Amino acid sequence: MKIRPYVLRLVLTFGMLFCALSAFGQYTDTAVINDLGGPQEFARRRAELAKQVKTGTVILFARKVLPEAVHYREDNDFFYYTGIADPGAVLVMDVSKGNIMLFEPEQSARTKQVYGPNLLSLAEEQRKKLGFETVLPLSTLDRILAFSLGKETDLWLRLTFGDKADGARFETGTDYAQDYSHPYGDPLPGDRAAIRNLAERYPAAHQRDATPFIDQMRNLKTQQEIAVLRRNGALSAEGIKQGIAHAHPLMYEYQIEAQADFVFRNGGASGWAYPAIVGTGENINTWHYFNDRRQIQPNDLVVFDFAADLDHMAMDITRTFNISGKFTPEQAKWYAVDLESQKAVIALLKPGNTYEQASDAGKAVFAKNGEEKQWHAFPGHFVGLATHDVLLPKGPIRAGQVVTVEPIVEFPDRQLHFRVEDTILITENGPEILSSGVPKEMADVEKLVGSAK
Repeated sequence: MKIRPYVLRLVLTFGMLFCALSAFGQYTDTAVINDLGGPQEFARRRAELAKQVKTGTVILFARKVLPEAVHYREDNDFFYYTGIADPGAVLVMDVSKGNIMLFEPEQSARTKQVYGPNLLSLAEEQRKKLGFETVLPLSTLDRILAFSLGKETDLWLRLTFGDKADGARFETGTDYAQDYSHPYGDPLPGDRAAIRNLAERYPAAHQRDATPFIDQMRNLKTQQEIAVLRRNGALSAEGIKQGIAHAHPLMYEYQIEAQADFVFRNGGASGWAYPAIVGTGENINTWHYFNDRRQIQPNDLVVFDFAADLDHMAMDITRTFNISGKFTPEQAKWYAVDLESQKAVIALLKPGNTYEQASDAGKAVFAKNGEEKQWHAFPGHFVGLATHDVLLPKGPIRAGQVVTVEPIVEFPDRQLHFRVEDTILITENGPEILSSGVPKEMADVEKLVGSAK
């Protein structure tokens, strides 16, 4: 795409105006970019996506607003192809010309002072260090798109739903459905308004879904992503371990959460992969119980499900234990069944097998023990930029995939729930348990409970 003279003047003007700024944007973390392979790795991803879609223009949107009372975390797909975290930014890729443009909101001097500069407010040299030579004001976006989309062409968007740290694409779709069904809900939540506006403004462009190409790339982790996931597996396991080590009767659920949270943040995590689940008593059979306010009574079972968000990569770990440090005979029986089922699944997680075979191995353990009513998927879900990452574990098992194994045995009428969950990296040599740093053998778990006292 040929950049018009007035656009070039805008670029030069903004570069001269903000050349004195030396700090990188508040939310864009250069350490994270480097951990994941540097700007060249994100450029490689963009080039690979362009190669896959072959034609037209690709547009991806950053989040538009800051979340409430938590650290800003960028839209997963936008981040995957940019490494940038700037609210309101838009990535535009002209596939045929090979042009990469980033559009960002213009900031007033006061905004830069309060929130820090975005990429547009940085000097040209700093933008290039982050991998972007053409960064333009968001106000010029439609003037640029008019040249590329004002004719019959392919427009590649994420037409399916975005995902988030603690939710898969379909879970975002469920969130949208709640808006649709509420009489005062948002009729076009998330990026739905952007998709509609593009269709109305550029009717000659054929909107096509880039999500399948994005998902195939995200599903197989790069070596740099694997390195981060290994670090996060160790960090998250240590947090779970410390939470269990400090557990004792009559403490509150949130106090166990707090022990792990300190380990996560003190170890460099930017936040949580998902809110902590510390389920006990009447809450134990609520799979996604987040309130964590109950006082834990002697001999209560505890389901502790928590993990960190490190370098925009998630993790998922669960351990079940008796708060008094010793499983009752009935608890021990079903804990052993759950653990045996998990091990049976993990043993088959290697290339050459299928996820269906692995799942059947876990179900066979339940059937052998007279518990065939469990319906929770045995390889639970993939893990990556999201805890419930893109695609579902079906078909052939491939090296580079990262998946959870989390069989559940539960008896709601007796307030019993057993879940032992690990996150597994598939390698050519078989499964690597990323969360192995926290014990799961029954005797080791019992020994760990309260050991920090």
